[in-house]
Amino acid sequence: MLLVFAAAILLVAAYKGGRWLETRNAQPEARGDRLQRYAYEDTIEVDGTSYRRRKNVTSILLMGIDRANDTVVTGYRNGGQADFLQLVVIDSDEQKITRLQIDRDTMTPITILGVLGNQSGVRTSQICLSHGFGDGKEQSCELTVSAVSNLLLGTPIDSYIAMNLDGISILNDAVGGVTVTLEDDFSALDASMTPGRTMTLVGDQAEIFVRSRRNIGVGTNEARMARQQQYIARLAEQLDGLIQADEAFIGSLYDELKPYLITNLSRGALINRAWTSRAYGRTLHEIEGTYQVGTDEFMQFYADETVLQQIVLELFYQKVE
Repeated sequence: MLLVFAAAILLVAAYKGGRWLETRNAQPEARGDRLQRYAYEDTIEVDGTSYRRRKNVTSILLMGIDRANDTVVTGYRNGGQADFLQLVVIDSDEQKITRLQIDRDTMTPITILGVLGNQSGVRTSQICLSHGFGDGKEQSCELTVSAVSNLLLGTPIDSYIAMNLDGISILNDAVGGVTVTLEDDFSALDASMTPGRTMTLVGDQAEIFVRSRRNIGVGTNEARMARQQQYIARLAEQLDGLIQADEAFIGSLYDELKPYLITNLSRGALINRAWTSRAYGRTLHEIEGTYQVGTDEFMQFYADETVLQQIVLELFYQKVE
């Protein structure tokens, strides 16, 4: 009887002890300690000050790839260059969208793959070359995302959308054509595209306007980026108007462009983000820096580190109090 009674007491004590441990682990103080530890994982330190990644800020890297849709990619070193790079930062708290233009010739660490696809190292080179490595699809996009993250103080990039050159005319015509004023002479490529003319681009004219560089004006990528900004500003206005007028438009546009896209965003996620941010304010940031010709005679752009640092902190981080 005594043994049975003692065993019963031990069982009750063990049960209560286990419940006490569970209760202790579930106390707000314990949960708070864990949350406190995890809250500061995504931080950076600049000039002795700690900054934490702000919530409700998402980023989408837009890439324009210099290759045709039907190009067959063989190996791991001819995926096509990223001629156009722009990071779209959506701040849901501030209800604004910031576009950060990235020069294709920006020098930053990129991942190099060998002929068999193995990672053979990292070197500082033009950021556009990062997409040339990989499979020309998701792998190449991820390598470009990594290069952009390297440029932006290691800030993670949430999503990407890459479109090859065949999609430019499709996108242009889907919004009814984009009207621009021609400052350069494109008549060698299209007889109607003469300097000083204001015209609505249709079909291949849009690709000529945003992609052409050699033998056009001063022939620099900086000049081409200025044209791209003119085009994108007008394109964005037309897209905003079409999306606000018709909720189904963005889905239809996605379906039309899908054969020319590589993205890690689902159709539904893309539609939701476009719709919820349709009325957000728009701003543009350009990265200041200097150009020089490298020893290989190709142009190189070196970002002003101080300016770049301020842009990154403004877009993504807040001080840790």
